[in-house]
Amino acid sequence: MKEIICPKCKSKEIIKRGFIKTENRDKIQRFGCKSCNNRFVLDNPFFRMRNKEQFITQCMDLYYSGMSFRKIADHLKRFFPKNVHYGTIYRWIMKYVPMMENFTDKQNIKAGWQLQGDEVEYKRRASAKQRGVRNEYFIDIIDMDSRYLVSSSYQKDRTIPILNKVYRNAKRKVGEQVKVISTDGLMSYPRVIRKTFNLKKQATRNPKIIHQIIKSDSGKFNYKIERFHNTLRERTKVMRGFHGCISSAQTLMKGFEIYYNWIRNNIALEGQTPSEIACPNVQIENKNGWLELIQRGYNGK
Repeated sequence: MKEIICPKCKSKEIIKRGFIKTENRDKIQRFGCKSCNNRFVLDNPFFRMRNKEQFITQCMDLYYSGMSFRKIADHLKRFFPKNVHYGTIYRWIMKYVPMMENFTDKQNIKAGWQLQGDEVEYKRRASAKQRGVRNEYFIDIIDMDSRYLVSSSYQKDRTIPILNKVYRNAKRKVGEQVKVISTDGLMSYPRVIRKTFNLKKQATRNPKIIHQIIKSDSGKFNYKIERFHNTLRERTKVMRGFHGCISSAQTLMKGFEIYYNWIRNNIALEGQTPSEIACPNVQIENKNGWLELIQRGYNGK
């Protein structure tokens, strides 16, 4: 059990002093400090939240499993008299996805010999002031062996600086494990891969990384990343476009990356999650994976 310290005087002489009764979260243990007589409850990711952590994470799981915010709210209304508003579920995701990212984005990957990179075009509805529909891109890189989504980012464009950032993040996670990177025929990719993986422009007999360009008109495809895109489209096609600022869309898509890597069982991996293969030393012990990821991200472990 984690050692409890008084937040006021930093004393370790702590005793239990009853419970705080809440309307939706049952009883919460209260502690007291013998040194300064301060009473407090333990700080945690769900501190001052009106709903139980199981209730919040259940809503997140329903959303990334395919239900919309409004359908989740309607579902809760049938079983819980004091249900939450659909906007509240959205705010929970905006709050907890960056917290989980603090943990998931720091993990080194046990990658195979090949990565596949691609991008998916999306149409996002701009805010009321801007109006119109914007063409934007979800840029992603996946490991061939584990199906782990190594790096991804939702961006307004696919310029070289943006692609550099995504591929540099992948390089940070996989190190020198990868020998081949497969992409489509986008003209920016050769320059991006040379820069991010520190390759020379001149061809060598034994290059560190082989850049494999697969063009669709040749009849060949990056099948595994295209299969992931089918899974991604299956979820996002019912969203009817992202609304408001781009940061909202980025957080929603980052949440799907976490769901795909750490929560969702992959049939091609015999029911395992990609993280179980790519991160064998960091396993999720709690059946409620959302809850454990939030706690680890909050504690920075």
